[in-house]
Amino acid sequence: MSGPGRAPGQGDFPGRAWQEGGRTILDTRGLAPPDPMVAILWHVERAISPLTVLMDREPIHLFPELAQRGWKWELADATPGAVRLVLRQGR
Repeated sequence: MSGPGRAPGQGDFPGRAWQEGGRTILDTRGLAPPDPMVAILWHVERAISPLTVLMDREPIHLFPELAQRGWKWELADATPGAVRLVLRQGR
């Protein structure tokens, strides 16, 4: 990733992302719906895995979308304001 919210040649998405320890971290905290879901699906559609997402709340509407696309998720922390979700391609 090059700079917050931008990947080379891929376009823009809400939030900001960076590489850390061989995985992509996507920070969607502070974004209003539907921007967190838009940002996550942007990364999912590009098969960026594993993906750790930092969020304000549990994304209940995202889970069916991930399942439909064959992705697995782990809710690593469900604390409101500090939700951490780890996504992996399941195929």
